[in-house]
Amino acid sequence: MATEASPAGATPNPVGKNVVGQNEHYERICLEPSPLQAKEIEEAKDLLDLALCSIPEEEDCDSKEEFMKETTEAIERGKKLLPKEFPFTSHVDEDESLLDKQIFKEYSGDIYWNECGRDFIIDPNQPKENFKPENMAKLVYRSLKPFKIHEEGDKPLTVKGMCEKVAELKFQTGGCN
Repeated sequence: MATEASPAGATPNPVGKNVVGQNEHYERICLEPSPLQAKEIEEAKDLLDLALCSIPEEEDCDSKEEFMKETTEAIERGKKLLPKEFPFTSHVDEDESLLDKQIFKEYSGDIYWNECGRDFIIDPNQPKENFKPENMAKLVYRSLKPFKIHEEGDKPLTVKGMCEKVAELKFQTGGCN
């Protein structure tokens, strides 16, 4: 899962055109965050990882059964606490209050969401030599436009709020959840 934010003051760094449809182009722009923005982005990723991807460490468990039990409990917490339509399997941390934490402390602008399967689509209509390991940098990708899930000025987005917004999209993972 990918969440993109477009912080004010970030420097645009165009990385080229990406095809949306056969005759449509979506320009993907990567932003260079300031050091403070980079820190906030890392903190947001850490929070999302802790809140939604809390898979127990197998070596911390006394047995395979204990590991499986803790993993199942984390998945069941996700099913209970997140919207039914949320398209991904989540391993929710025992500290359920993490779901109510703001994703960003300072940033208050628009937030966009995309999924890697929508964001990096290898264009099959390119020279075969691009697929060789030494030419991977020449691969041409298509991207589907990200969805805006949060408006600038709205109350701060929480982890659970982000999951609710993603659920509203009715996104189908294609079995990769």
